[in-house]
Amino acid sequence: LAGYAGLRIGGRLADVPAAAGLVAAGMRELMQGDCEYYSQGPLPAGMSMMVLGERIARFDADARGDAVQAAVSRPADAPALPYGLWVGIGVVTARQQLPAGVVSSPHAYAWPDGEYLTWTDKAGPLALRLETLDGVVTAIYWGQPDAVELIEGCA
Repeated sequence: LAGYAGLRIGGRLADVPAAAGLVAAGMRELMQGDCEYYSQGPLPAGMSMMVLGERIARFDADARGDAVQAAVSRPADAPALPYGLWVGIGVVTARQQLPAGVVSSPHAYAWPDGEYLTWTDKAGPLALRLETLDGVVTAIYWGQPDAVELIEGCA
């Protein structure tokens, strides 16, 4: 949970080599805030990285706006994510792979068919959240607990 592809939660964006090829989404200009999303570079398709205050706060994996198809096993092109999870994994299987202590809460936009499954690491400042819809995981976020709980990206 502490990082992905050599990028570390809490690490400074300024320490990432320019040659890494990260591409900004333009959130700072759009929202006039201190939050930005980056994709590409060392991140596979369908993944992005949230940066708050020039520090890496969270990684996101989602279906890139596509409808999520349930998959019994991790598709070959799906990135390797914490706890062996993938976007499209069934909720029952995902719960079996997660550590104890997962908290379920209603999805802000898709209740009662969707929920959030959130696990916070008691040993360190890290958390993981799964968004679900109709029994399938549609997005996975991990990083700083406060960043993981943001439901609209930077907001």
